[in-house]
Amino acid sequence: MSKGRKRKPTKTGRRAGRPGGSARPGPPAEHGFAAKAYLDDLSPLMSRAEVERTMDRRVFTMPYYGTTIRGEDFDRLNPADPDERGLLIEGEHPEYHDALADPVGKDEVDGVNPRLHLVMHEMIANQLWDNDPPEAWQAAQRLRELGMDRHDILHELAAVATEHLHPALVRREPFDLDAYRHALDDLGRATAHGLDPATPRIRSRSASRGVSR
Repeated sequence: MSKGRKRKPTKTGRRAGRPGGSARPGPPAEHGFAAKAYLDDLSPLMSRAEVERTMDRRVFTMPYYGTTIRGEDFDRLNPADPDERGLLIEGEHPEYHDALADPVGKDEVDGVNPRLHLVMHEMIANQLWDNDPPEAWQAAQRLRELGMDRHDILHELAAVATEHLHPALVRREPFDLDAYRHALDDLGRATAHGLDPATPRIRSRSASRGVSR
């Protein structure tokens, strides 16, 4: 199962930005050099349909290749690289930039731990990019078909991951991959409790930036 970032972030594509600038979405993935990054590791024997499905999944995972963080522009980041993808994820969260820049700052912003929040985003992005476990992308597609916003879908996936990681991190219990995959497989489906599959497990991005319920 794909987890979080392991290597130190690179500075590829960095240039000085506008003082005081906030994050902005970069160019869409279909444009320029970035499209190749989404497909570089695929087998030349892969069918056109498989390539298109992979592109759909990876563009959903990270639809941009540029961002601005605290006034510094990153114009050509590689969404296939976990470290540079981490910068793109950080760029999608301008509300946390000041807190992340302050090593002794407050641990929470509006009830959310910014560092933990981004770690969970990176974990989910790695799982979706690698399609490991495949249930993560299957759940994302179901939620997308229900009309849920991309960022809220990522929060839904992160909420499931957080729930199943908690016993392993706090009580040092073995991580139950089968239970995690089963929970992902339930996400976006009607349940025995009668829950509407379109009802988010967490508050929407507009209401809360966290992954906790």
